[in-house]
Amino acid sequence: MMKKRKGSIVDILPSMIMVFFDLYQILSLNEDVKQIARKYMLTMETMGYLDPANQTTLVQELSDLQVTDIDLTGSTMSDAEYGNAVYLQISCKLPMEQLNMDGYDMLQFVFQDKSIPIRVRRMSTAKN
Repeated sequence: MMKKRKGSIVDILPSMIMVFFDLYQILSLNEDVKQIARKYMLTMETMGYLDPANQTTLVQELSDLQVTDIDLTGSTMSDAEYGNAVYLQISCKLPMEQLNMDGYDMLQFVFQDKSIPIRVRRMSTAKN
């Protein structure tokens, strides 16, 4: 009869490290994108739309975070009258280095490049 093998925290520790590392990276970058969206939403409230100059700087700020496939489709790009809704919608891919174990060696890790799609939507009222 086979004996039951006793487990230890060392057996699952590498997996837990990988999960926490991946989760922190995603949440941190996602929060950065949301803060940038908030900044431009405040500008859009004042102007009534996302003008070409701000559109360019928004895309540049996101690109500085290594965000790829940036799409602003669905955003208000023409002047909205006072009191009308203005929308900012950002679809993009967040870069991520995924931490994986290398083969059967539980203490050797490798990074793999990956990207995760996200969509940030904001809506407010034009105050121009």
